[in-house]
Amino acid sequence: MKKFFNTKNKKIFSRYGYVILRNVISKKKSKVLKRKVLELYESERKNGKSYNYKFDKNNKTKRVWNLVNKSKEFREIIQNKEVNLFMNWIFDRKTDHQKYFLSSFQANILLPGCSKQKLHIDSPLPEPLPEWPIKANSIWMLDDFNINNGATEVLPKSHKLKFKPKKKDDKNKNIIKCIGSAGSVIITHGALWHRSGENLSSEKRIALLGCFAASYAMEIANEENHSKIIDKFTLKKASPFLKKILGVGHGLKTGSRIVPKNRN
Repeated sequence: MKKFFNTKNKKIFSRYGYVILRNVISKKKSKVLKRKVLELYESERKNGKSYNYKFDKNNKTKRVWNLVNKSKEFREIIQNKEVNLFMNWIFDRKTDHQKYFLSSFQANILLPGCSKQKLHIDSPLPEPLPEWPIKANSIWMLDDFNINNGATEVLPKSHKLKFKPKKKDDKNKNIIKCIGSAGSVIITHGALWHRSGENLSSEKRIALLGCFAASYAMEIANEENHSKIIDKFTLKKASPFLKKILGVGHGLKTGSRIVPKNRN
C-alpha cells in the first residue's frame, strides 16, 4: 500500500494549507462509492428529502448527509488509515484522550449548471482565528476533478491568515482549482479559504466530504451529532476505531450511570 502520510505531503500541507493525495483508492472503488451516492440521492429526491444548498439559487448543489448510517462502504472508507494518520497529526497535542472526531460525512453532488460557492472557511470561530487547527476536511474525488466540472477551488496559504474571506475576496486572482483523478483525496486545513466551483460540464460532479474536528471543539464544530443520529444496527457493526472517531461513549465515566438511591 502506498504511503501518503509522509514528510513531503506534511510539508506541502503546512505551507499551503492543503495537499492532494493522488489515487488513494482505485477507480473501481470510486465507481462503487459513486453508484451508492447516486442511489441514495435518487431515493431521497423521490421521497422529497433531497437537500439543496441555499446559496445556489438554481438548486443544483446537493448533499446526502449521514453517510456513516447508510452503507458499510462509507463506514470503511472514512476509516482509511492514511487519511486518519493525517488527522491525528493535524490535531496532535499532549493528551490521553481521542484527539479528533468526525464532524460530518456527506456526499457533495454538483449538477450541471450549479453556481459557484462563495469563498469560506470551515472553522466556526470568530476573528481573530487561532494559529491551531479547529477543523480539517477530506475531499474524496469520486469523479475526475477538472477545470470545467466544479473542482474545489482554494487560496493557497490563506490558512495562515487570522481573518475570514470577504465578498471582495471571491475575485482573488490567486485562487486555484484542485485538479485530480477519481480516487484522489484533498486534505484541507479548517481555516483555508476555499469553495466548490461552477459546474460547466454536462455531467454530475460527485465527491465525499469527510470533515473532522478537534475533540476539544466537538460541541461547536459538529455538523452532524453522531451520538443522536447513528442507529443501533450501525453501532453494533461499528469497529472500535469507528466508535472512537464518532465519539461514542465520549464523556461517560465509570459509575456515571449509577443513580444514588437517596438522591433529592
